[in-house]
Amino acid sequence: MSKPDHSGGLSRRGFLKSMAGVTALSATALATEAHARINTPHDAEVLKDFEEHWGFCDMCYWRCGLKVRSRDGKAFKIDGNPEHPLNRGVVCGKGNSGIQVAFAPNRLKQPMERVGARGENNWRPMPWDEALDKVAHELNKVKEKYGPQALVMIGHGTWEKPYHRLAHAFGTPNTTSPVFGLCCGPRGVSNMVIAGKNLTGNETIDLENCKYFLMMGRNVTESLHNGETLGWIDGVANGAKVVYADPRYTITASKADEWLSIRPLTDHAFLLALIHVVIKGGLYDKKFVEEYVTGLDELAARVEKYTPEWQEPITSIPAETVRRIALEMAQKAPAVFVYSPRRLTRSSNDLGTGMSIAILNSLFGVWDRKGGIFTPQTIKVPEIDLPEFPHAHVSREEGHGDFDFSHNPFAVSEEGKIQRADGAGVPGRWPLANPQYGLTNEMWKAMADQEPYPLKALLTAGGNGFMNSTDYDTVRKALLNMDFYVAADVIPNEMNSYADILLPEASYLERYDDLQTGGAREGFIALREPAMQPLHDTKGSWDICKELSKRMGLEAYFPHETVADMLDDRLKKAGYSLAELKEKGIIKKPADDKINFPREFGGKSVFPTPSGKIELVPSQLKALGMEDAIEWEEQPRPNDGEFHFTFGRIGFHTHARTQDNIWLNYFMPENMLWINPEPAKKLGIADGDTVEIHDRKGRGGTIKAKVTHRIRPDTVFTVHGFGHWDKRMTTAAGKGLSDSELASDTREKHIGSISMGTSMVTVKKV
Repeated sequence: MSKPDHSGGLSRRGFLKSMAGVTALSATALATEAHARINTPHDAEVLKDFEEHWGFCDMCYWRCGLKVRSRDGKAFKIDGNPEHPLNRGVVCGKGNSGIQVAFAPNRLKQPMERVGARGENNWRPMPWDEALDKVAHELNKVKEKYGPQALVMIGHGTWEKPYHRLAHAFGTPNTTSPVFGLCCGPRGVSNMVIAGKNLTGNETIDLENCKYFLMMGRNVTESLHNGETLGWIDGVANGAKVVYADPRYTITASKADEWLSIRPLTDHAFLLALIHVVIKGGLYDKKFVEEYVTGLDELAARVEKYTPEWQEPITSIPAETVRRIALEMAQKAPAVFVYSPRRLTRSSNDLGTGMSIAILNSLFGVWDRKGGIFTPQTIKVPEIDLPEFPHAHVSREEGHGDFDFSHNPFAVSEEGKIQRADGAGVPGRWPLANPQYGLTNEMWKAMADQEPYPLKALLTAGGNGFMNSTDYDTVRKALLNMDFYVAADVIPNEMNSYADILLPEASYLERYDDLQTGGAREGFIALREPAMQPLHDTKGSWDICKELSKRMGLEAYFPHETVADMLDDRLKKAGYSLAELKEKGIIKKPADDKINFPREFGGKSVFPTPSGKIELVPSQLKALGMEDAIEWEEQPRPNDGEFHFTFGRIGFHTHARTQDNIWLNYFMPENMLWINPEPAKKLGIADGDTVEIHDRKGRGGTIKAKVTHRIRPDTVFTVHGFGHWDKRMTTAAGKGLSDSELASDTREKHIGSISMGTSMVTVKKV
């Protein structure tokens, strides 16, 4: 019998040996079946013609370009659009499984009204007109009693834009998306205050030409954004060195030249020591710093104490390793990159960690240079002409509608306008938080506590507050506090089981959506059009919002008869047309090295900070009294018998959205708890045993153990998104354990984003 390796799977030799017999049996069976078919008279099969439709993927947030094949009005195959710069024609397993979103047997198929208690899943079907009439009536009733700000809208996906527009037209500033407060917020703010540029989303990194990657837990092979992964692989194939820092030996770590098994929550200490060495040793790009950087002397004084020896007992990375990495990167600069984690919502000072990454990249002079950060190209597509929103805090620029909260107090501005309940962008609360996306974690608390004013109606578009937040009690209390809750979604989940009305959406294969505009080396506009007829009594998000706007007296904000008319209107403002976009599914502005890498050709970099330069000690933080964010802050550590609790992604699941997809569930039906053999032996835990895991608050549950050397002895890990309990999720319910039961829910002290990584847990065999 083949022996298992440390990851619990067969060894390569054992796998090949076991497959030999299977191959022989399969070949025999195939030969017999083929012989039988050859001797059976039949007409040659002729495949029916098929159509191809353009789209962009909705199975994760990279949004790869698609070509969808359909026959007889139904999609049957998803391919990549080779013209799309975000994926170059490649579609991953998640993207291919998008077919099963449309054809899922348990998807939401018709409007329904709750007839039992919230969360019990007792529903009655209802026609669309009745459902929409009731939603409009109930929302207006809340508005009349409490004011428009009593409505909260939480969206999560590429289709959420019309719901934001509807909510702003209604008059509330309280719209959020988890992308900021629960994921990328600290990373974006860090780059904004240092360089004036928000290096998040589809990052503008010249991966193919980079010669040295220092990857701070950026697990590109398992978070699996196709264009990013392809670019990174090209960079490695072209000779880039990869140093990967993570408490866990991931698949990305296995492709690296060097794995640094860093202690959880200590990335900031390691990065500060690197900054110390780079400045002290004069390893920075002196020409770039002289021309484009301010604050070097002040930063040098601040990091004087953060020596490699200081960080060694904190991170467990040897001091000499820090010095060597700093020197190696300096020798390869500017074709180097310190790669931030995708999700930087972990510690009590994520801003400090993000700033340290931005500072190092800037000291190495990577901006606008080959192998570093390029300047993207975009194609500006104006928004349609709309009336001003009633709360007058929305700027309708192409940035999708930031709020302006300058000089406004806590809850009501000098003009009497109601301020955001989550405090995002509000002076005295969380002025650094981006109010375009808001702080979803803080909004749940505001709804639960009904502070700073009553919040009594909720509209959600996708998402699952139970699985993407880390405090079930607060989310449940918030939902129960609502006078009215309407949920629009394609699939059932725990959060929308609490709704009063369920509005079933068409899947992304069955509808038009707004244009995808992006900035890579090429600028582009991409199309999502219906690839099939709706299978059920569903509507697209734009159609839902248009119908509601008619019933709520807000139809001026949705002036087009169809979504296609709206797209054509926007495109014509940019000098194009929908007919032109339909030809290839994408319109592109070609890459241009002189624009993408101006400093390679004697051009200049532009940094839209208050000083017009890279600010190593940001003036915006000084104005807020937050410049100490760069300083190290001690983080929690496990006591004897405890572990750091960590969680993360896998290549064939996205957040908590895909566990019920029957194709993807096949690859991983449930998660397991990674634990190192050393503590496992002490606890009497063998691979595959069921264990109990609990945090210091007593939260937790049971899960199977995966005993592996691929994780530090003081740390445990599980894959995010499992542990569903909604029985409508017939494939995923009751499988695995939710990391949201264990991750921490404290705040990052500067931004207000959630800090999910400070939880300590105990583990024991059941």
